[in-house]
Amino acid sequence: MAAPRFDHDFADRLEQSLQQAAGQAASRRFASELTYGRDKGPPDLGARHAAVMILLYPTANGWSLPLTLRPAELKPHGGQISLPGGTLEEGETSQEAACRELEEELGVPSANVRPLGTLSDIYVFASNHLVTPWVSLCNHRPTWEPQATEVAEVIELPLDLLANPDSLQTTYRRMAGVQFRSPYFAVGTHQIWGATCLILGQLLHLLETMDSTMV
Repeated sequence: MAAPRFDHDFADRLEQSLQQAAGQAASRRFASELTYGRDKGPPDLGARHAAVMILLYPTANGWSLPLTLRPAELKPHGGQISLPGGTLEEGETSQEAACRELEEELGVPSANVRPLGTLSDIYVFASNHLVTPWVSLCNHRPTWEPQATEVAEVIELPLDLLANPDSLQTTYRRMAGVQFRSPYFAVGTHQIWGATCLILGQLLHLLETMDSTMV
């Protein structure tokens, strides 16, 4: 699948697809064996609500989105690649949390962000979070101002790379003495797996189901 080209209808079409829940049924091909389907819930009664932001922005070569490499000492998920996001604060909506975390982690003001809608929630068993992924647009490539305590590196992922079938690969990992199959998106030397892989898989599924005039 080719990535959607830049056009003025992109935001409206993407927003419509999100409202129609076109990305709600991502394939199990993006899930690690160790999840045992727990990513679909139901979440633990004590699970905390979190939100992440998929921020799409235009470049000369198409659309991209930012990912963050977490510092190795940051727990949980230290050294892994994530979307900007975090736990909701008291009285906060998931949209407000996603925008706040984007600004705190990468310095992108909420005023520059157009929220379009959400993908389906993901339950992250390892950290006991129920995560709502927001999809938003920025009409230009932001100037990144990463927060050093939370972001070791900003990784820009072009949609055409996400859409390349060769980007989705599989390896085996070992955690707590258990070896398991783990799909991941290969981005340069980085491996994007776990919950972030699942969420990006939802986005990819959404794009695959959108109007063919967008590809």
